[in-house]
Formats: sequence, structure tokens, C-alpha cells
Amino acid sequence: MSKHRLEIPILYEDRDIIVIYKPYHLLTIRTDDKKTFTYNAYHFLKERQLTRHEGLFIVHRLDFDTSGILVFAKSAAVKERLQSIFEARQVKRYYEAVIKEKIPLGKEYLVKQYLAMNKSHQVYVTKDKTLGKEAITSIKSNNYINIGTALDIEIFTGRRNQIRIAISSLKLTLIGDKKYSDDVAKRMYLNAYKLVFPEEAKLKKTTFEVKPLWLVKTPLLHQ
Repeated sequence: MSKHRLEIPILYEDRDIIVIYKPYHLLTIRTDDKKTFTYNAYHFLKERQLTRHEGLFIVHRLDFDTSGILVFAKSAAVKERLQSIFEARQVKRYYEAVIKEKIPLGKEYLVKQYLAMNKSHQVYVTKDKTLGKEAITSIKSNNYINIGTALDIEIFTGRRNQIRIAISSLKLTLIGDKKYSDDVAKRMYLNAYKLVFPEEAKLKKTTFEVKPLWLVKTPLLHQ
């Protein structure tokens, strides 16, 4: 077993999938940096699955600094089916974030961009549609908290750093985003709080959610 001990909350599990709540400051899977080989969500779950003689396959990812709902498959067939549904933009993905600025509540933005990655693995906005991949982000200011404005966000594409870049392009400051907003905080205020799969996913349970950390939700929102 790993030298590190980490309790990762399991939100749901059946014979096809495991749904967890990934803490911030934890990678989904290891990188080329040897320090990350064992300290990542996949590694901790893989060790668990080995003791149960079950498989584990990555379906999608969350950034190191982002907390939230993460789904793993137990077979290659389920992984491929769910990934194709993600690629077809059939999964509804909801996030929350907090920005420093106090902006009018109910203000909505629909950010459409093309994102590319350079040789240093830095993601940037490009006007060249042949070079970049489309990123569509819906952002709405929802409520105020003591440190800023809480945003309710839905993404229609799953690009790396998509939300962070969208917020930065609006000249807003995502608290704790050192890369695009140049803000230093204990954590980055970005959390994936809800995932909704379509019937085509063939899952026993299709909606997964946790109570938002900063949003003040109304009962009928997203129903």
C-alpha cells in the first residue's frame, strides 16, 4: 500500500463506475514528475480496486487545483462509452467559482473561445480555428460572499483550464488562480458540484451532485 494515506470520499459505486469527490491540490492521475507517481486520485483508488479484484479506468479529469466530482469506470467498455458521451457534449457539467470583483447578481456571460497548447503545455486563446479547440463556457453571477461574488458555471466542452481562461478573459479574478488571474490564496475557488449523464450512458444512476461550497442555490435551479 501507499505510504500516503488519503481518505477520498466515495459518493457512489456500482458494478460499472465509482464516483468520488476529489479534493483540491490532488492530481487525477500522475504526471511525468516522479513526485506524483503515487500521490494522485487514480493511484489511491487503484490500490483499493486491486484488493477487490476490480478494474479502474479514467473517464475524465479535474485540474490539480480544482475540487469536485470525478467519475471512474470499472471496465474498458464502460470507459469508452462514457468518454464518447463526454466528447459528444451530452454530459451536463456544473461548477462554482468565486471571483474577487463584486459584479451585479444575475449577470450572464457566454464565453466562446478556441484554446490551444504550446510546447510548454500552457493553454492559451487563439483565433486560429485549425490550431485550437472550441471551448464554450456559461457563467452567471449568483450571490455574494464575504470575499467576492460566487459564480454558477456550466461548461459545454471539456478543455483544459477552460473555466480559468474564460474568467480571466472577462477581466475577472478567480480567487486562488495563480496561473491566469495571478491571485494567491490558500486554494483556488473552483469546484465541480454536479454531473448529469444522459440515458445513452446506460448508467443505473445518472445524476451526481454535492452541496455547493459557495453558491446559495434555489430549489428549482438546474431541474
